[in-house]
Amino acid sequence: MAADAPRYRRIAEILARNGLGALAAQIGLREHLPEMVRRRLPREDAAADGPSRLRRALEELGPTFVKLGQMLSTRDDLLPAEYTEELRSLRAHTAPVPYAQVADVIERELGAPPHELFAALDEEPLATASIGQAHLGRLHDGSEVVVKVRKPGVSEVVLADLELMRTLASLAAREWETARNVDVVALVAGFDRTMRGELDYRAEAAHAERMRRNLSAAPTVRIPTVHHELTTAEVLTEQRVTGLQIDDVAALDAAGIDRTALATRATRALVRMVLVDGYFHADPHPGNLFVGEDGTITLIDFGMVGQLSESVREEILRLLFALTHGDHDGAVSALVRLAPPRGALDRRRLTRDLENMLEALSAQPLAEVPTARIVEELTAMLRRHHLQLPSDVSSLLRMLVLTESTATVLDPGFHLSTVLTEVIPVALAELLSPEALARRVRTSSLNALRVGGELPERAGRLLDEVEARGVPVRLHPEDLDRAVDRLENTADRLIVGMTMSALLVGIGTVVAAQPGRISLRDPLMLVSGGATALLGTYLAAGAGPARRLGRMVRRGLKGPQ
Repeated sequence: MAADAPRYRRIAEILARNGLGALAAQIGLREHLPEMVRRRLPREDAAADGPSRLRRALEELGPTFVKLGQMLSTRDDLLPAEYTEELRSLRAHTAPVPYAQVADVIERELGAPPHELFAALDEEPLATASIGQAHLGRLHDGSEVVVKVRKPGVSEVVLADLELMRTLASLAAREWETARNVDVVALVAGFDRTMRGELDYRAEAAHAERMRRNLSAAPTVRIPTVHHELTTAEVLTEQRVTGLQIDDVAALDAAGIDRTALATRATRALVRMVLVDGYFHADPHPGNLFVGEDGTITLIDFGMVGQLSESVREEILRLLFALTHGDHDGAVSALVRLAPPRGALDRRRLTRDLENMLEALSAQPLAEVPTARIVEELTAMLRRHHLQLPSDVSSLLRMLVLTESTATVLDPGFHLSTVLTEVIPVALAELLSPEALARRVRTSSLNALRVGGELPERAGRLLDEVEARGVPVRLHPEDLDRAVDRLENTADRLIVGMTMSALLVGIGTVVAAQPGRISLRDPLMLVSGGATALLGTYLAAGAGPARRLGRMVRRGLKGPQ
């Protein structure tokens, strides 16, 4: 940490200059504060104007910290609304780099100077961001493209900042209870992964290709073509998108485009990404959606994507179903599975808070309540109960709010629930398909086998520990037989469960291998079933040692007769 002392001192001074000296101390930077500040340091920074002071400090700290603030602006489950709202206005003060440096990066990455690779490439950037900048170009075949180039030296700065953030997160977790409550170490680790992905344009290219495959059945939604031969970690070349920005109402009307139908099509595509594909564009603001003359929608900029597992999507569907059917206990169960508590949870109080929230929203049908209001109330409730959503689920909530906001610009009478009721049955059919069920059975069964296989070793370690420490065990003689019988019965149930798991793994494998052609007479089914039955028999042989263990425990605890 000594080598980084100047950087820590700079962070501490910037925080103190913006009235956040107590925050600097709470994240482990007290010793780097000026002595005068340390002597006058309050226990907490003044609440007044806190959000704007934090925003200014992050902007002064540079692009990586601005990106961190922008990520935090989406975490309404972690920060009060006044902070997330202020952080949404964060802007990185970045200037474009000279074209000569851009040309150097292109030649180094692609092996030839720009004039050989492109028929034309504008020297003035089309857009500039903290990490890179974009230039319009034309290929030798006449295709118009956008070329994104990583700014020289940015990767080194970002990686150094990320290392510093990880250290600060560890310090903060030791010094500050609030940091521990929000699991700041995991939060920064997730941000680290995201930023490293943004530093590699090949990741963005892969996101675009996957989105194109997922949307192949939706002819009215397009993804720009990536020119992989002109793409590396630091250069991305993709098809130029022309058209109207989706929130340009006057231009859409002039072009004769049906805005109501457009709102539904755009929302359907974005919601389907979430609930059906589990892979979605996490930043669908109007600047990233363009509309062609024929009404087709083109999505751009895949630097931010979210990914939801089948199990998470299932819990989201459970939550939606429970909320719309008044099943408050079911909604709480789904919430807790989505956002596991970090400490003791008062489930009764959480259920009561959920009921109060729904009561407050009941002035109009839930389907007509703006998504932004539901998300605001829900995340505030999660924050009160110290329930923290996974980052991708938090990104999903922000994405839904952005989507409905854009749709209501196009159609003021639009309700997200209209599209949800259309897409949810499709999502359920996907999650309940034979292939999806086979995947889940296989995964769950393998997990059960793993846990069952580890149990004897863990039990042995526990018994060794008991023996080594001489832990006294008190059992009344009349209870002893019942206790050991329960041990043997538990072992029997475990063996049966493991045997069934082995069988289910085989069945799941067959279903996944031959979807739609499942037959008990299929040779593959017979071979797989036979093999898993043998495996189950092998596991069942372990019941004998389990019973012997029970007899040993009985004899040992009763002592010599």
